[in-house]
Amino acid sequence: NYFLQYGTEEQKKYYLPKMISGELVGAIAMTEPGAGSDLQRIKTTANFDEAMNGYVLNGSKTFITNGQLCDFAIVVAKTKLDVKPSKGISLFIVDASKDGFTKGKNLEKIGLHACDTSELFFEDILLDDRDILGGVDQGFSVLMNELPRERLIVANCAVACMEGVLTDTVTYVKERELFGTTLDQLQHTQFTLAEL
Repeated sequence: NYFLQYGTEEQKKYYLPKMISGELVGAIAMTEPGAGSDLQRIKTTANFDEAMNGYVLNGSKTFITNGQLCDFAIVVAKTKLDVKPSKGISLFIVDASKDGFTKGKNLEKIGLHACDTSELFFEDILLDDRDILGGVDQGFSVLMNELPRERLIVANCAVACMEGVLTDTVTYVKERELFGTTLDQLQHTQFTLAEL
């Protein structure tokens, strides 16, 4: 949705068909060590260098879904340090093949093993205006518009997983016998399932 809502025509034309076909895999790099997902506390910077006529990206991210697989990442970075934290944030489309883009270790998680979750590191990566998504210093408002939808998707997934677990559990307790009866006939099991 980031490209559809905030991308330039050039960005849409390049990225959307390749993402749909699976030719390109993207990641959204927000979370940082020490800041978590508190976007106002991020340390990753993209300072404008007049001599190079571009932004120089430096920093790191962690817990990035698709971090190992990504061909590019939408990176949240501070572009202004002397303003209110929510005002000086921009989004940059960073090609993973650029010098200075390093994929760290794949992080172990309790679940969702089909989704890799990784660290990403950025060192002196030169970016230009074509790499900005949603406008300079507009990143915080873009994220505030998009994150509620993303969080709702995560909540829906959690509810769907729980429904599946509950269905499997009910099937199991109806089949498993103990003390001469199935588990679903035991009062403790009934109380436990009723609370779910």
